[in-house]
Amino acid sequence: MANQQNVRLQSAVKLALATSAFATFGAAQAADTAPSAGIEEVVVTGSRIAVPNEVAISPTIAVTSADIQSYGATRVEDLLNQLPQVFAAQGSTVSNGADGTAQVNLRGLGAGRNLVLVNGRRLGPGDPRGGSASDLNQIPAELIEKVDVMTGGASSVYGADAVSGVVNFQLNTHFEGVKISTSYDFYQHQNDGSGGVTDALNRFNSTYNAGYPVPTGTTNAGQTKDVAFMMGMNSADGKGNVTVYATYRNVASILQSQYDYSACTVASGYATYPAQGKLGAFGCSGSSTSYPGRFWQVDPNTGAFIGGSKTIASDGSLIGYSKQYAYNYGPLNYYQRPDERWTTGAFAHYELNEHADVYTEIMFMNDRSVSQIAPSGAFFGTGPYTVNCSNPYLSTSMVSTWCGGSTAGNALLYIGRRNVEGGGRQDDLEHQNLRVVIGSRGTITDGWTYDAYGQFSYVQLSETYLNDMSITRINNALQAVAGPNGTVVCAGGQPGCVPWNIFQPGGVTKQALNYLQIPLLNRGEVQQKIVSANATGDLGKYGMKFPTAATGVKVNIGAEWRQVSSATLPDASYQAGDAAGQGAPTLPVSGEIRSTEGFVEMHVPIADDQSWAHAMAFDTGYRYSDYSLGFKTNTYKFGLEWSPIKDVRLRGSWARAVRAPNVGELYSAQIVGLDGVTDPCAGATTLSAEVCARGNPGVSSSQYGNVPSNPAAQYNGLVGGNPALQPETATTTSFGIGWSPSFVPGFRAQVDWYDISIKNVIGAIGADNILNLCYTQNQYCDRIHRDVNGTLWVAPTGYVYDPASNSGQLHQTGIDLDTSYRLNLASYGKVNFSVVGTYLTKFETTPLSAIPSTAYDCVGLYGPHCGSPNPQWRHTFHATWLTPWHGTDVTLSWRYYGKVKLDLLSNNTNLRAGTGSDAALIANGTVSNTDANLSSRSYFDVSASTKLNDVFSLRVGVNNILDKSPPIVGTTDLAGGNGNTYPGVYDALGRYVFMKLTAQF
Repeated sequence: MANQQNVRLQSAVKLALATSAFATFGAAQAADTAPSAGIEEVVVTGSRIAVPNEVAISPTIAVTSADIQSYGATRVEDLLNQLPQVFAAQGSTVSNGADGTAQVNLRGLGAGRNLVLVNGRRLGPGDPRGGSASDLNQIPAELIEKVDVMTGGASSVYGADAVSGVVNFQLNTHFEGVKISTSYDFYQHQNDGSGGVTDALNRFNSTYNAGYPVPTGTTNAGQTKDVAFMMGMNSADGKGNVTVYATYRNVASILQSQYDYSACTVASGYATYPAQGKLGAFGCSGSSTSYPGRFWQVDPNTGAFIGGSKTIASDGSLIGYSKQYAYNYGPLNYYQRPDERWTTGAFAHYELNEHADVYTEIMFMNDRSVSQIAPSGAFFGTGPYTVNCSNPYLSTSMVSTWCGGSTAGNALLYIGRRNVEGGGRQDDLEHQNLRVVIGSRGTITDGWTYDAYGQFSYVQLSETYLNDMSITRINNALQAVAGPNGTVVCAGGQPGCVPWNIFQPGGVTKQALNYLQIPLLNRGEVQQKIVSANATGDLGKYGMKFPTAATGVKVNIGAEWRQVSSATLPDASYQAGDAAGQGAPTLPVSGEIRSTEGFVEMHVPIADDQSWAHAMAFDTGYRYSDYSLGFKTNTYKFGLEWSPIKDVRLRGSWARAVRAPNVGELYSAQIVGLDGVTDPCAGATTLSAEVCARGNPGVSSSQYGNVPSNPAAQYNGLVGGNPALQPETATTTSFGIGWSPSFVPGFRAQVDWYDISIKNVIGAIGADNILNLCYTQNQYCDRIHRDVNGTLWVAPTGYVYDPASNSGQLHQTGIDLDTSYRLNLASYGKVNFSVVGTYLTKFETTPLSAIPSTAYDCVGLYGPHCGSPNPQWRHTFHATWLTPWHGTDVTLSWRYYGKVKLDLLSNNTNLRAGTGSDAALIANGTVSNTDANLSSRSYFDVSASTKLNDVFSLRVGVNNILDKSPPIVGTTDLAGGNGNTYPGVYDALGRYVFMKLTAQF
C-alpha cells in the first residue's frame, strides 16, 4: 500500500507542477496582449455574492496580517487560539493521543463541526484515520493576508461541516517582488517552585526517598527556526500573476520534566495523601503500572484476585503495594512535540479575456512530528500473565506467595510493570499533503459572472510507533527455565526469545529488550475531490429592484460534487492488539462518501438613503444535498440588516445547518479502549451496595468497597463507529448591533448575541454519563460490564458500552464583542485599540435528548464531565502605536481567561459529586480543594517592529512577559489536559520570545 501511495503522490505532484508551469508560461506569453478591465470582487466569508462595501450578516471576526506579525506566530493554531471564539484542539502541546495535525475548534463544539477554507475553498481532511478536520499545518503563516472567523451556521453556502462556522484563510496570491524572512523563537521559564508541585516533589522525595529530580533555575526550551521565501511576478500587461513560496520550520521538543509544575504527575489534594505530610495539598502520584512493578495474583478458575497486590523490595522479596510505588509517568511526556515541516506551492492566474480568468492553486506540505509518552510495559489490561513456578528468577518469597512454596505448576498474575529500561513510547507521525485547484472565472454576459473549478487534495500518513512491547512476547519471556551452562532460557523455545527478568533488581537485559520491543506501522491516505461551479447574476439588469434601493437583487446559483475517501492499513501487530501500550487493537478504517449538491443564494437590497433607512438588505440561501449514504439533506439561511442611520447597523440571521457523519464515525471498528475518567463504585465509594450492584454484571456484595480505582483516571469503554448514523442538524440564530458614531471618528463597536442548537449529535454518550444515569436514575445499566473483579479497567472484559450514536444535543448561547478605536496623535503617529471578547451564557450538553433531565451546563466549569475550561468571559485586547519613525510600531496585548470551577461542585445533580455544601464535599475528601477552582489568568504580550532600511525590517517580542504559570490540576480531574494543566488554553511553557528578520525586494 505504501508503494501505491508514493506512486499516487508522485503523479499528483507532477500534475500540479505541470499545471503551475503552464499557468506561468501562459502569463509570460501574454505580455504583448492589450490589457482589459479585470474582475473586481469584494469577497465576503459566508457568501458567494460579491457586493462592494458588503459586510457579513453573520458574526465575523477578522484577523489581519498585522495581528499575525505582532503575535509572532509560526504555528497557525497558536494564532487562532488567542481568539475568544476558539477553543483548544489538536496542536503542538498534545502528546498522548496526538495525531500529528493542528486543528481549530470553534465555540468548543468540536473540530469536526467547523470548516476550514483557503481563499473561499475547502481545505481537505488532514488525517486519514476517519475524521474530517483539516490540518492547519498546511497553511504557512507568512502568506496569510487575513483570517475571517465566521461563527455560526454556514452549511447552506459551503456544505456539511460548517455547523459552528468557518475559518477562511485569505492568502497572498498576487505578490510582486521577492520576500525572505527568517525567525527564531523559544520559551523561557523561571522554576521558582510556585504552584505546589515542587512542594509535592520535595515531600514525596523526603517521605519515600524517591529521588525525583526537582527542576530549578531557568528553562530555555522549544527553540523554533523558521525560514520563508516568497516571490511574485505580474505579467507585463497586468492581467496575470504568479506567486510561488517555500517555507521550512523546525521545532525542538520540550519535556514535562523541564518545568517545576509538571515534573511529577500530581494527584488532587484529597485526604488520601497524609503520608506526604500535608493534607489538602497536591501529592505526587502516577500509574500503578510501575517500577519495580505491581503484581496481583488471580484464581485461574474464576479470575478473581487472591490477596492484595504486591511489589518487589530491594532484596527481591514481595511486599504490599501502596501509592508510594506509583510510577511518575509525566516527566517523559512531551510538553511540546518536535516537528519539522516543509511547504511549497504556487498561485497563478491569467485573464485570457473577460470570459476566462484562469487560475490555479498548488500547495504541498511534508510535516513530521514525534509524540512521546511514558514507557510501555506489562499493563493490567493485557493480562493475566502466566509465570511458571520453576522460573529461576523467582525469589523464595515469590514462590511461597504465588506458588504455595512449590516449584511445580504456574502462577496467574496481573502485572503492572513499567519498561523503564526501554525508554518512552514514541509515535513518529509523517503527513504529506497536496492540494490542487484549477479553475476559471469571468463574465458570461452583461450582469452575469461565473466561477468553476476542480479541486483535489491528498494526504498520505506514515506512522511508526517505537518502543512498545509485544504482549505475546511478554508471555513467552515470563516463562523461563534453567538452560545449559548455568543460563536461563525461555521455557517454550520460541525463536529469538530471551527471558524477561523483572523479578530481580537490574535483571532486565538489552537482549531481552531487543526481543520484547516491537515497532508498529500504520499507513493511510485520504482524498477529497470537488467539482464546483456557480454563477452570480445582477437581476437589477432585468428590473428586479426595489424602488427604494440603489442596486438590484443579486443571485448566485450553483452545483457541487464532492467525494471523500480514506483508508488506513495498520500492520499485523496493530490489528492483533499485540502492543501492550496501545490499550486496544488498531484496526483498518476505510470508506467513501459522495455528495451531489445544488445551491442558491440571494442578496436583496431593500432600501438605500431613505428617511427610514440609511440601508436595508435581506439575504437568503438554500442547499440541497444527496449523499451516497442513502439520505438527503436541506440547509438554508435567512438574514436581515438595517441601518436606520449611517452610524448604526442592526443585523440578524437564522440558519439551519447539517453535518453528515464522516468516515471514522461510520466505519471505525468497535473495540474496548479508553473512554471514561471516573468509576463511582471504585475506591472509597459513597454509593450503596445496592446501587453499585447495577450492571451486567455490577459490583458483587463481596467486591463492594474493595473495587480498586485506576490511579491514572482511565477506564474502559466499548467505543467505535456506527454505520447507521444519520446527519446531525443545527439551528443558528444571531442578532447584532454595530455602532460607528460619526462624532467619535475612528471608533467602531459590534455586539452580537448568538444561539447554536445542535440535535441528533453524532458521538458517544460518554462512559461517565452512562454510569451517572445508571447510579442516579437506574437507566442504561445494561451497558455497564464489569470484569470478574468488579473493575472497569483491569481487564478488557470490564467496560461501558459506548459506541457512536445520534443520541445527544448541544446548545450554546453567548455574546460576542468586537470593538476598535484609532486615536490620532498628530506628529506622534496613531494608536489603534481593539478588544475582542466572548461572554458565554450557556454551554449545555444533553447526552440523551430522550431524557432531558440528563442535561448539564458547563459555563464557568471544567473537569471530568466538562473537559477543558469554559470561562464565562474571555477577551483579547490590543494597543498598537504606529509611530512616525521609519516604519516603527509597538504592540501591547492583554489576553484574559475568566475563573472556572470544578464541575463536581456544580449545582447540577448530573455533575455534582454528592450532597451537601461545597465546603462539606471538600472537607470529607469527596472533592479536592486543590482543584475546586482555577483562578482567572491574564497574559501580557509586547512586540515591536521597525524598518532597518528600505529592504530589511525586524520584529521582536515577548508573549507572557510576566512568565505567568498555568493553573495546576490533579490527574483525577484533568480531563482533556496534560502536564497537570491545559496547555491548549493557558500558556504552559512560560515566556515566548520571538524575533524575525524580513528582507523584501
